[in-house]
Amino acid sequence: MYPKNIIKTLSVLFVLALLPVADIMASTVKSLDIKVVLMKDGSAQIEERWDIDVDDSDAKTEWYVAHRGLYDMYIKNLEVEGYVPGQEGLQRYETLDKWDVDASRKKKIGKCGLNNDGQEICWGFGDYGQHLYIVRYVLTGLVKSYDTNDGFNHCFIDMNCDVIKSQVVISAEEPIRLSEANTRRWAFGYEGRIEFNADSSIVVTPNGTLDGDGKVIVMLEFDKGVFQPAVKASEPWADRKQRALDGSLFEDEDLGFWGWVIVILFFIVVIVLAFLWSEIAYVALIAMYLLLVGVWWLVSFAPLRKYLKRRRLGIKKGNYWRDVPSNWSLLKNKMVVDEMSYLWGMNSENIIGAVLLRLISRGDVSIVQQEYKKKMCDMLKIDNPQGTEKKGNKDDEHLCQSLLKLLTKASGDDLVLQPDEFKKWCKAKENYSAVKGLMDKLNTKQDKAYIEKHAADLYGLKSFLKDFTLLNERGVKEVPLWDEYMVYAEFFGISDKVRKQMKEVWPEYADLSRVTQNLDKAQEDDIVYMFSDAIYTSANSVMNRAASRASSSSSGYSSWSSVSGGGGYSGGGGGGGR
Repeated sequence: MYPKNIIKTLSVLFVLALLPVADIMASTVKSLDIKVVLMKDGSAQIEERWDIDVDDSDAKTEWYVAHRGLYDMYIKNLEVEGYVPGQEGLQRYETLDKWDVDASRKKKIGKCGLNNDGQEICWGFGDYGQHLYIVRYVLTGLVKSYDTNDGFNHCFIDMNCDVIKSQVVISAEEPIRLSEANTRRWAFGYEGRIEFNADSSIVVTPNGTLDGDGKVIVMLEFDKGVFQPAVKASEPWADRKQRALDGSLFEDEDLGFWGWVIVILFFIVVIVLAFLWSEIAYVALIAMYLLLVGVWWLVSFAPLRKYLKRRRLGIKKGNYWRDVPSNWSLLKNKMVVDEMSYLWGMNSENIIGAVLLRLISRGDVSIVQQEYKKKMCDMLKIDNPQGTEKKGNKDDEHLCQSLLKLLTKASGDDLVLQPDEFKKWCKAKENYSAVKGLMDKLNTKQDKAYIEKHAADLYGLKSFLKDFTLLNERGVKEVPLWDEYMVYAEFFGISDKVRKQMKEVWPEYADLSRVTQNLDKAQEDDIVYMFSDAIYTSANSVMNRAASRASSSSSGYSSWSSVSGGGGYSGGGGGGGR
């Protein structure tokens, strides 16, 4: 989540995303090189070189590349060269007028075509193993004519499998020459570079592997007259551009009048105290900061507005709710707490802790003690790397699988996550997109209808859990429900209290639940929070470093990409073996 108000602007940035769990032996793109030549009429001649290790665990008969969202754009003149069993070198494939997805692998050998109304490029991969394929086609209407500029925002890579090495090179036909003077550039969906080369081409290079959550989205803005696009866009360029910049690291934030007043006053105080630096000045600086935040909080009438909204939704002391509905979402409930809180909202560590308890209750993760640096330590052991996906809220299920996948990769061959092992894993550049995918998930968008419907019940559950012993809740003794109580106790940050109360009400629960069995054998009472805090802090640190590198890039002249943003792009939709 990027700064949206003055509190977050003046405090440490907390950059908050579902990674689908891939088969360990799933197909992998070893390298993907895409060359794009822009024509005067706005169309593009594209050549893609695919070096693919095709595995039969996910690829059955063909390889496909989706280009969904091609508004006023069409794929033409498709050509594919590639491997054909029993023949040496690359062979020219037959381009079919109609592609049959259900045809056998044998019938698809040496053939290619378009599927899904011309928005999917498909070809038969011939046989399993590592092979090279060259795909050429013309994409019409890529560069469109807008009111003030010409340009595009297009997704060139969005696969359902890992792409280990990739690059997109964009140039223009002669005599057009792209330059800093006539072209502005942005890139989204990955960590890496986008920069001009010496030959007037734009080179887009991700730092490491793009997993199933990574994309390569490029937005280029051209001065009028560089191209003569055949397709005219129906919306202003400013709107198209803003949709891409929304939520990105390039986005400029409007703090509003009071925001700028507080920022200016804060920095004046900092400068003055810098000349009078002492312990007293340090205390005064902190006090001034808190005072300014308090002034902003009061003049915005935030407390009164929150109080009235709570009253309207029925959130008040004494209302109890005893159920955990299947349509509840931890992520959306975090949004409810953030919206209804008077001050800081909810810690993202609590969400991660709640997900960890879910994974423990399913048997996917457990707590073990092993020696580390001559000392016995609590560690997380991955018992089921594939995960136990259950029916329920899709957001929560994706979040569970996302976190499990990261923990599995970080834990190494022994599948035991040692102290600081996750932190070290996060710092590797090739793991950035995976970390970003998890953190983006925690940045849940507002859903007013959900808040209106569930806010009172969610706070009723919190009251119920806090007064568990007082209410003498002995009627319902179901391990799955009580495990969910523990999940939400961690969510609310009251797990230690609830756990003690549960032991009083139903002592046998400790012997029947994986959650309590694991917690009881841990050396530290707050072990789940310690794990979740370490995970969130490590991931957030990586995101903050990326944010600082791109914080001055809204002009379109940055050589860095933004891992977030890029909305409204054309071309993306996934792909891989099937």
